[in-house]
Amino acid sequence: MEKNGFTLVELLIVITIIGVLISLQVPNFNLMRERARQTAVKANMHLCQVVIETFHLEQGHYAEDFYEDGYGSYFPGGIFEVKLGKFPTNPYTGKELTPEDFDEEDYDNKEDCFDTREDGPNDVWGYDPGTIRYGMWYPPGSQYPSNYGLIGFNIAGESIRSYNPEHDEVIIFVLHN
Repeated sequence: MEKNGFTLVELLIVITIIGVLISLQVPNFNLMRERARQTAVKANMHLCQVVIETFHLEQGHYAEDFYEDGYGSYFPGGIFEVKLGKFPTNPYTGKELTPEDFDEEDYDNKEDCFDTREDGPNDVWGYDPGTIRYGMWYPPGSQYPSNYGLIGFNIAGESIRSYNPEHDEVIIFVLHN
């Protein structure tokens, strides 16, 4: 009798091998997707930095609030003191960020604005993924902030960070002036 085809055992072995190979790739895919989302948050932070600096150049001071200062109108499509511009898209939700997604915080001192140390003032957690914190420092007696720091948040709601194996240290990603 002539056999044409595979036995059930042979098919099960092939299916098992394919399943193992696929299961090895799923964690890698999730890691790549998270890296892409963090890169998108960093791009959103850069857009915010451009908006902050443009506002500063035109108004002569750094903004402290989206509504009161008209800061949000400096995003693309906005009209100063008339309408807010188009905010960037949150890569975790796929929805446009709102002014409430930009948490405004005050720093205790000027150096906090650019502190990238683990456990420093910019190593924070408990925020929604994809949102951005706009931290400001006010010089004593000043009405407006003179320095700022921007921090974005990953899927775990913690500051986006990287690891430097050469110095065995965690570095918090902060954009600042």
